[in-house]
Amino acid sequence: MMYTSGTTGRPKGVLHRHRDMIEQSMICNAVMRIRDTDRGLVSAPMFHCAELHCCFLPRVHAGAANIILHHFDPKLVLKTIEQEKITLLFAAPTMWNMILQENLRAYDLSSLRLGLYGAAPMAPVLVKECKERLGIDLIQAYGMTEMGPAVTFLLEDEQLTKAGSAGRACLNHEVRIVKPREDGPSDPDDVLPPGEVGEIIMRGPCMMVGYYNREEATAKAMYKGWYHSGDLGYMDEEGYLYVADRVDDMIISGGENVYPREVEDVLYEHHGVLDVAVVGEPDEIWGEKVVAFVVKKDPDVTAEDLEKFCKNSDRLAPYKRPRAYYFVDALPRNASGKIQKFLLREQMKNAAKS
Repeated sequence: MMYTSGTTGRPKGVLHRHRDMIEQSMICNAVMRIRDTDRGLVSAPMFHCAELHCCFLPRVHAGAANIILHHFDPKLVLKTIEQEKITLLFAAPTMWNMILQENLRAYDLSSLRLGLYGAAPMAPVLVKECKERLGIDLIQAYGMTEMGPAVTFLLEDEQLTKAGSAGRACLNHEVRIVKPREDGPSDPDDVLPPGEVGEIIMRGPCMMVGYYNREEATAKAMYKGWYHSGDLGYMDEEGYLYVADRVDDMIISGGENVYPREVEDVLYEHHGVLDVAVVGEPDEIWGEKVVAFVVKKDPDVTAEDLEKFCKNSDRLAPYKRPRAYYFVDALPRNASGKIQKFLLREQMKNAAKS
């Protein structure tokens, strides 16, 4: 049993069969071409299924080595890559971002051949920086604990040509985009055409048995044999999946849908931004207004600088631009590195009451 990350509330216990894990391991071995000569670094928590099921166990099955760190520290990770001749590394986007802030020239990273990222979306600008400064190939995995976790992969040669995509469904898995329903689970047969945003549903051999002692939640999540992710996204004509956001995180401002991720991707490109999370703040006129919580890379950056940057971007319509910027020392994240946006919304709600 693995627990979900709890980004939208309390974690749920996810029940998997041993066969699920063997299937997942075989898929990941094939995608990453793991060899018995590989040396993988474990720096994310072992209760994180991406680290355990997609990286640690596949390397065990391939006869490769696993070097385990007790906690993530970017300097320690870089030092260990050099000393242990690490070839494979999984890191959540925030971890890759922290690694990039270090003096990379001080370390010999020539042994590192492949990086895997997942657990949260990574801005295309960060993907490009990882490839350029670390000189490695990257693979993205998208999925969730309930699915084992990996469902789609974006491969090395697709990172720039399909920037922003989560890739295509992996072996023996199916992914659909269906019309969301407000009165219950989405109908798996109500499939939307390419380019249209809807709920991402999926099924495959690694899908969970169910939630531990949560029959109602299990029935809702596994409606008609498909896992209903609660993520919004769309497919392109070639079957590549693009994840827009969580259903719960979508902002409706003046009747228009705003997907936080597309705003975050633009803000990540500003030289003064280290980390960012975009959420909706209740507003009497617009219903919700777009606001951004920002961790500064440049201490001199101002809200006016960011507003000007967003205004000059041809990717953000006026209604998508943040109406307020809140500068913070750090964003609330769980142990898996995912931003807990519900805590940011609670923080704004409490501030409004005081």
